[in-house]
Amino acid sequence: MDATDLALRDLRVVDSMVGRSLVEPPWGIAVDSDDTCMLAAVTQGEMWATRAGSPPVHLGSGDVVVSCGGATLRLGDRPDSDVDVVIAGRDACYDPSTGADLSERCLIGGRTFGSRDGSVSVLVAAFATTGATYDLLAADLPAMLIVPSHADVSAILDIVAVETESNRPGQQVAVDRLMELLALASIRTWLRAAPAEIPSWAASLDDPVAGPALRAMHAEPARSWTVAELAALAAVSRSAFARRFRARVGVAPLAHLVRWRMALATDLMRAEPHLGLAEVAAAVGYSDAFSFSNAYRRVRGVSPSQARRRPARSA
Repeated sequence: MDATDLALRDLRVVDSMVGRSLVEPPWGIAVDSDDTCMLAAVTQGEMWATRAGSPPVHLGSGDVVVSCGGATLRLGDRPDSDVDVVIAGRDACYDPSTGADLSERCLIGGRTFGSRDGSVSVLVAAFATTGATYDLLAADLPAMLIVPSHADVSAILDIVAVETESNRPGQQVAVDRLMELLALASIRTWLRAAPAEIPSWAASLDDPVAGPALRAMHAEPARSWTVAELAALAAVSRSAFARRFRARVGVAPLAHLVRWRMALATDLMRAEPHLGLAEVAAAVGYSDAFSFSNAYRRVRGVSPSQARRRPARSA
């Protein structure tokens, strides 16, 4: 299992909100769920997606946008479309101007809302994920991750769309599993084509300079790596290695090693609550619990004992 596998392993979807909206221009939808990951895909027609702090993005049939971090995601036929409906959760939507509940009035059947004559079909979802290693991957993703139409993703979109057409036994579990696949496929597709100017450790695993060091650190996180040893893996000088690594990953090599260790430690403490602090420290390369605790507090902002008591954070 490589580092990306390890991070994506913790992408678990439970009680996801998934629905299909059939709309006709002019239209505008705001997705403002308590969940902190949102996904929207065009299955017919086109739309614009906007989020505070990011430029508007145009999407055509088969395109997907993934937005994490809790910010409202706005969809519409224009970048500045007025919002007609706010989606706040599963079977929960309202008129932003009056606050009136629209869930029953907009329901067509199954998980499909809007107008039967709508020429634009949009899948909208909100979900949560768990795991500190996944958080570390998601932190490198853009605010709006755009995935152009791709066969790997479209096949899953088609199945999700079918699930929105009617109510079936066990549908929520089926939708949750499909959302995991859809999110996985979308992130993997983006990583394969990620622009080089966006720092991301997961997108840099195949980089000829940063890649060997990343793979080595992830494979042996407890080893006392030095910059010289990591540079030697790519057969470049230490200075050239350090410059390239920071440009591709966004942080210095040993800084990434520390944050990777702390993410692993967080997941380990939550998965194996019986382990003592010294055992966790040894697993991620620290000789004693004291030095590990100091490093953990410096990187994560809380003590290991506080992190162990906290539920896994949604991301």
